[in-house]
Amino acid sequence: MDVQYFKSTIHDILQNLHQQNPQVFAAIDSCFAGMAGVKELQAEEVVETIVRQYVPKTAKIYVDNDALIALYAGTLGQAGIVQIAGTGAITMGYDREQHFHRVGGWGYLFDDEGSGYDLGVQVLRAIFQSYDGRGDPTALSDVVLRYFSVENVPQLIACIYGEEHPRTVIAPLSKFVFDVAAEGDRIALQIIENACKKYYAAIKACYLNMTWEEGDVPVVLMGGVFNREAYFLPKLQQYVQADEIPLQFMAPVLKPIGGAVIAALKQVNVQLGSDFAESFSQNYEQ
Repeated sequence: MDVQYFKSTIHDILQNLHQQNPQVFAAIDSCFAGMAGVKELQAEEVVETIVRQYVPKTAKIYVDNDALIALYAGTLGQAGIVQIAGTGAITMGYDREQHFHRVGGWGYLFDDEGSGYDLGVQVLRAIFQSYDGRGDPTALSDVVLRYFSVENVPQLIACIYGEEHPRTVIAPLSKFVFDVAAEGDRIALQIIENACKKYYAAIKACYLNMTWEEGDVPVVLMGGVFNREAYFLPKLQQYVQADEIPLQFMAPVLKPIGGAVIAALKQVNVQLGSDFAESFSQNYEQ
């Protein structure tokens, strides 16, 4: 989005929040905005200036990458690495001083390996190569043809290169990899194994480029692709054991918004209680 649309979007969000509960909004002490791309574009000041117009003058405002809140949703504020695999993919590590190191996530055109979009591309590649005779048969073909309600593989082209952005069309196809893999399809299983290798390569690079204290480093697996974590955890743990790297893979404890709350509390030195995760989740669901 362009700058003006970006600014108007932030204004709309904050106005909406204020209207929902003016009294609570007026009592904000710390605001943490975890946003993708803001640090890369050096747009933190733009966001802070807008937020400052809505929150109390005494409120502290912090802007950082959304990967930090994804990490904290798993580690509850502790240092570690987060591997995100949704429509896009990125790996980030944060140490105890909040120094961070980024690996991957450079965009869908040539990177974002292991993302939903990347898996969807692998699905389509396998289908077309199978159709051409360049690759082995795969059950993915019939599943995707039914999904788009077309009769043959060439008709998929019109579905993919239509009015919608190809990324929006292709990323949802990743879910079929797991459905077909559950039936033992060799091509689908190979796509998943290749994704595991990509995740591990990024996580390992992140780990080796940072300084860690003794003990296992938590690695939070965040994003829609990891909803089928049973396909990934055993393989990732196998890679770790082979390299003897102290990594501990884990699912997020909270939704990402919980990580943002934790980040905001940390900025004003508020310690979390032992029941924070349970209490937050109950209140969030209500």
